[in-house]
Amino acid sequence: MNRAPPASHDSTRWGPYVPTEAGRDVRIDLLRGYCVFAMVVDHLAGPSVLYGLTGGNRFYTSAAEAFIFISGLVMGLVYRRLVERDGLGASLRRAIERSATLYLLTVTLSLLFIPLSEQLDLHWAQGVSFEDPVGFVVSILTLHRTYYLVDIPLLYTIVILLSPLALAMLSQGRTAVVLALSWLVWAAYQFFPDQAEFPWQIAGNNLFYLSAWQVFFITGMVLGWHHGTLTRRLAAFPRRAALLVSGGLFALLIAIYDLTGNLAWLWPTDPDRVRTVQVFLLEMLFAKGDVRPGRIVASVVVFGFFYLLVTELWVPIRRGLGWFLIPLGQSALYAYAAHVVLAIPVALLVDSLTLPDRLVGPFNGVIQIVSLLIIWLLIRLRVLFVSPNRGWARYAWPAAATIACLVLLPLDPSPTVPGLASATVEPDPYASRVARAFGTPVPGRPPRGADTPVALPRPSLRQPLAQHLPSSEPPASPYVGQIRGLFRNMEFYSPSLSKEMPYLIYLPPDYETEGRRYPVLYMLHGYSGSNEEWAAYGLIDVADRMIAAKVIMPLIIVLPQGDYSYWVNLADDGPKYGDYIAHDLVRHINATYRVLPGQAHRAIGGLSMGGAGALTQAFHNPQIFGVVGAHSPSLPRDDGSRPFLGEGADFQTRDPISLARSAPDIDQLQIWIDVGDEDDWLERVEQLHTTLDRRGIATVFQEFPGDHDGDYWAAHIPDYLRFYDQALNPERRL
Repeated sequence: MNRAPPASHDSTRWGPYVPTEAGRDVRIDLLRGYCVFAMVVDHLAGPSVLYGLTGGNRFYTSAAEAFIFISGLVMGLVYRRLVERDGLGASLRRAIERSATLYLLTVTLSLLFIPLSEQLDLHWAQGVSFEDPVGFVVSILTLHRTYYLVDIPLLYTIVILLSPLALAMLSQGRTAVVLALSWLVWAAYQFFPDQAEFPWQIAGNNLFYLSAWQVFFITGMVLGWHHGTLTRRLAAFPRRAALLVSGGLFALLIAIYDLTGNLAWLWPTDPDRVRTVQVFLLEMLFAKGDVRPGRIVASVVVFGFFYLLVTELWVPIRRGLGWFLIPLGQSALYAYAAHVVLAIPVALLVDSLTLPDRLVGPFNGVIQIVSLLIIWLLIRLRVLFVSPNRGWARYAWPAAATIACLVLLPLDPSPTVPGLASATVEPDPYASRVARAFGTPVPGRPPRGADTPVALPRPSLRQPLAQHLPSSEPPASPYVGQIRGLFRNMEFYSPSLSKEMPYLIYLPPDYETEGRRYPVLYMLHGYSGSNEEWAAYGLIDVADRMIAAKVIMPLIIVLPQGDYSYWVNLADDGPKYGDYIAHDLVRHINATYRVLPGQAHRAIGGLSMGGAGALTQAFHNPQIFGVVGAHSPSLPRDDGSRPFLGEGADFQTRDPISLARSAPDIDQLQIWIDVGDEDDWLERVEQLHTTLDRRGIATVFQEFPGDHDGDYWAAHIPDYLRFYDQALNPERRL
């Protein structure tokens, strides 16, 4: 008797090819293992050649979306069978037990990872306050606080907590209701994020907003629940044709991504259109935190392509990668938890070494590969595996972590003990440190050797503190006193500069207790200064007091680092500091913090070089920055004294006065310009004001008594803040 060959060997359609092991669809395990691989690479060490396989967490979709979607898909698949076999009640009890296990894992990771990260002053430290250890522990236990890397487990925990309700509705045939509710919540969040965010405000959750992200999990659950029906209906659809289509769309996404940072060739004479398209793509179409429509489309395309590719090439992929990826996928939560634990020693190692630039990428790659192999080996050896649904052992770790926090956090040594990679610095008198660190030079006297941009050393993460500590958390700078808000030293990766860049950020007093969004002000430092310059002149302290006194509305203030760049893309294909600010930093802040969208709620200002840079940024990008303030702007002439600004027509693209004559669409900008009556730049600043005035562009122009120095800027900070407040909050304008 002749038997027909297995359908899986010759089928080019959607079914019935399903590679299974012990009843599991191992394609899904392999894909989830790839997600774990990608998250480990993206989170540990830094940029490496492996980013070519993962997207470096900068593509239009990431492993996080696929991980959450696959988790929902698996839950739908598994619990459909459980409901049919054991009944709804038993299945729901099992789902609740699963939720409890995830809750305990999330709590344990948070209680261990957050204090260690803060005590060791790792580069992602956020300055979390431990002055109230009981309050901190309670906020973790009630899922009201999260943190870098443990935010994904918290998101997963909450969606699993909600899953029994969705399962009950699916078992009653209410699939349409489940999908409609999920997508309505997502849609509401797109337009009304403050009102649609649920279940509660979570401190430290700057990216994974449940209202938006749940759509991946719930949709995956529905697809898993109806997997059999969908497979039968798609059986006649050619799989290879679908693979080709999805591959073409994936290639198109890659092309769009590559073009996003360089669209000038499309409209070489219309830079404003280029900027508008870039901002639309980055903020309105592919934003990660808000899960914009473009990000959903990108996720569907990429996941669909990989699913079909794995199906079509299952045998070689299984033989080549299955040994490694399938165990990671089948123990995905364990693998993720292990990588969170490994993140701490990896960060300590990376921060303690100083490597030549050419070795950083290879070193990061080695660290990532070693970390992946360690995690894989731990899984194979089943080290510290705990039964997920029974036994008291699963309570031991969270109980121990809770006790450790309650006992050790009151003894917090972090205000006096630097991180392992930091050096103890003796505090200098305030005035002398300001004069030495922020010596924005007299106009026309650049420091020796400063004709080309020079990277300034990044301020230590553990600076000597001011005499009095704030009531909430230690300040990120010794120049900031006791404030009600938060002031943090952060960093992010800038694709335009191909390196990590530091920034300081001020969050208003109600940021962690209110669910609202805030306008944002970017303040640029001067020539030879650093991102601490504005803090040294009192900007943060004054802003905090004025907000507390309700003189101005709450806002977020960002202080980036710009070296000697004049905050522009430098001539002769030099470093692109302009793109770093207008695109990389703005995109990062939008994705990380609760800021109001649109240029009307985004201001840029600066002093001296920063004032010139703010004007150049705003004149080039009126669709990004709607408000600009130039405080004693230093406006160089086209005399070759700063060759990195170019000459002739090239110089004019970086010169605020030239841009004031011809830049389009700047009449909608709200502009402030001030200068001291003894400032050497007075003549050039007045020329700028006259140019704008002749063009009919309204400008607030102030000529105050004073020179080009810190005393002048410090004295007028309240004036600056009142201007930004009225410009960013239309209801307060006189």
